[in-house]
Amino acid sequence: MTISDSTVAIIGIGNVGSTLAANFAAGGQDFLLAGRDLEAARKLASTFDGHAEAVSIDEAVDRADVLVLAVWLDAFRQLIGQYGDRLAGKVIVDPTNPVAPDGNGGFRKVIGEQESSGQILAGLLPAGSRLVKAFGTLSAGTLAAAARPSASRYSATCTNSAPWAGPSPSPRRWRRSDVVSLGTTPAVCGHGAEAGTRC
Repeated sequence: MTISDSTVAIIGIGNVGSTLAANFAAGGQDFLLAGRDLEAARKLASTFDGHAEAVSIDEAVDRADVLVLAVWLDAFRQLIGQYGDRLAGKVIVDPTNPVAPDGNGGFRKVIGEQESSGQILAGLLPAGSRLVKAFGTLSAGTLAAAARPSASRYSATCTNSAPWAGPSPSPRRWRRSDVVSLGTTPAVCGHGAEAGTRC
């Protein structure tokens, strides 16, 4: 596996994380893969034809320029709290929705009706990091079904950074190329503060 100058890591190997990892590999993208259970991450990585390298979460945070945090919202907050300034300068991709199991086989929203999880998370990140909300409009099953061979499904994307043609490497530019490499088409729907309302 060859990791490029813009190293991508997926943290989380549940339904969404494993599906994104499979789609990355199918699109020819090399990436780091991390989870709480390193052995489980190694087992999953071994199925991706050399495109994935299983690492600890600590190593993923240190090595990656782009971190896809495919975890529940509470775990996302905990990761921000744990790694703090080590996230500065990185693009943080959030494929989550602000929900949690309700104990009855369904899900419940875990923030206020008028609150935006994108705005909450962006406010917790250190200066210099960039948050991109992407893939949250597609379930794991839909992501798997929509990817390859044609990018016929749209993944709504919100960001707290500059436009596509901004002077610095913006998360919108990264998401346009890498959302397509996952087999879906990016539909930019606004600023990160609007995530959960427009995304």
